[in-house]
Amino acid sequence: SEMCIRDRSTWEAVVSTQSTWGVRMNRREEGVKVAVRCRPRSTYEAGSERQVVVDIDNAARTVVLRNTWKPTEEPKRFTFDYAFGMEATQEQIYRESASDIVQGVLDGRNGTIFAYGQTASGRSFTMEGRNEPELRGIIPRSFEHIFTEIGVRTDRQYVVRVSYFELYNDEFIDLLSKNKRQKLELREKPTGFFLKDLTSIVVRDAREMNDQLLLGMRNRNVAYTAMNANSGRSHCIFSIVVEYNEQGTDGSQSVRKGTLNMVNLAGGERLSKTAAAGERAREAVSLNQSLKALVDVLSALADPKIKHIPFRSSKLTKFMQESLAGNTNVLMIANVSPVDWNHEETLSTLRLASRTKEIKALKRVNEAPAQTKVRQTETRIRPSSAIVSRTEPWQVRINIERELPIGEIMMKQEEDDDAPSRTSEEEKRSRLNELYTQMQSIQAQIAQELGNQ
Repeated sequence: SEMCIRDRSTWEAVVSTQSTWGVRMNRREEGVKVAVRCRPRSTYEAGSERQVVVDIDNAARTVVLRNTWKPTEEPKRFTFDYAFGMEATQEQIYRESASDIVQGVLDGRNGTIFAYGQTASGRSFTMEGRNEPELRGIIPRSFEHIFTEIGVRTDRQYVVRVSYFELYNDEFIDLLSKNKRQKLELREKPTGFFLKDLTSIVVRDAREMNDQLLLGMRNRNVAYTAMNANSGRSHCIFSIVVEYNEQGTDGSQSVRKGTLNMVNLAGGERLSKTAAAGERAREAVSLNQSLKALVDVLSALADPKIKHIPFRSSKLTKFMQESLAGNTNVLMIANVSPVDWNHEETLSTLRLASRTKEIKALKRVNEAPAQTKVRQTETRIRPSSAIVSRTEPWQVRINIERELPIGEIMMKQEEDDDAPSRTSEEEKRSRLNELYTQMQSIQAQIAQELGNQ
């Protein structure tokens, strides 16, 4: 984000709003895009004459929910960025809602697509689909999109890597590891959270990428419940990293990187409906707890009056922190059931989706010099403005567009990726004040040099 630092109060405001430690992020005009998809009635629902209570107008992007249990109650009406009824095709949903997110990743921006909804609402069909061309979901369709685009961009050299993992019973498990039960440790560094020793595989085409998806799906935790014969018992994330070289107009080489996280959240469950017991019941409790934490985070992000965002309340929200409040284009797909039996769960999903639509997010291109690690992005101070990177208030990285003593003003962003700095509030404030003073001195030098030219 770019802001001109004119005084101490502005400097402190920029730093405090850019922190990743559970405080509110900077707001921008663009925000989370929200799509709602209503699945068709199941054979069982049609046979038991369950009434359809959801009406969707794709053109108007509206969803109307009627309560047949209370006929006199006014229908609930919602408007979203996209609304897909029972007749919507997989291709239509990808083209209209998801393709822009994927295209942004190819241009060096981060993207997150996540599916939310009660169990048996169609989340897995939306994200993964079936192994038939017309029934492919968002994840496999993105493979073709990515490599088709790479094929026509002969001016760039691309490297594509994939990872696939799940959060099962509050433990991250690597689905592409040779050790099928390999548990991953969620570690923290100043720029956010990451999974230590996560398998990352380089792929050369869409077929290889799809092979990794199928391999991971075979390793996933699924089980039978009364509402879904193949109920996912975990939250699954398929991650694609796209890196490429690009030559600037001045002949300099730069590297850009975009990360696409496609998240198939497990469905919220009512034990009275799923008839889960024993291990299935314990799984449901774990899933519902993490979903509750995510709902709390989404609600807090959407409310400008709330200053603290509880990202640290669960492993799921820790991992999704950067996706929801950082440098990422985000699409939420809320999947709902069309029938009266699920009215309460559908209303809850629609209300959360409506609140999520209010979240604003900051997006920028991830760019770094070719000779540095691709994952590092340098921010700069120019004669007329300063740019402060989104990092901890006491770990600000600076670069100057002049031959100035950079080492004298650079604060080390990461002394150890695995052991973030633990400093007191007083030390943080002292470092901020020291850095602010140094910035003023540098700006004065630049102004003097410009005056002498």
